[in-house]
Amino acid sequence: MKFFENLEEYCILVLFPVMVIVVLAATLARYTQLFSMFWGEEVARYIMVYLGYLGIALAMKRRAHIGVNALTDMVKSKGGKRIVLLVQVLIILAFCGIISTFLFTIISKQFVIGQTSPALELPIWVPYGAVPLGMLLLAVRTCQIYWENWRELDEEE
Repeated sequence: MKFFENLEEYCILVLFPVMVIVVLAATLARYTQLFSMFWGEEVARYIMVYLGYLGIALAMKRRAHIGVNALTDMVKSKGGKRIVLLVQVLIILAFCGIISTFLFTIISKQFVIGQTSPALELPIWVPYGAVPLGMLLLAVRTCQIYWENWRELDEEE
């Protein structure tokens, strides 16, 4: 469970330096013409996409997303605050579900067709898999934050 608690940090900790090294090597390869690295830009792009979607979940975990607390602050009763929190969570989960549903449709078609990326010839569903993965992690972290907020309301009694 401890590994899952910091999953996003571990993935970002590995992916970001790899992306920097690939971009540096591709840049050196381009300007020195010592070796060919035609796949560097594609790898960096796919890593950046994964970093972005992992970052969404990490930001939710750290409560770093921009939030509108005005509505929650206007409500004085605990019951009302719980309803507002529940509505917020349901909106986020609905968003994650809608995005994931559309992406699973696209990914399943790409899987059947066998589409591959231009340089790496990687199945294209692998880079597109960043979106459902990010949405799944966002949904999990949203539920965790909701539970923590719910418990904080209980402790205010």
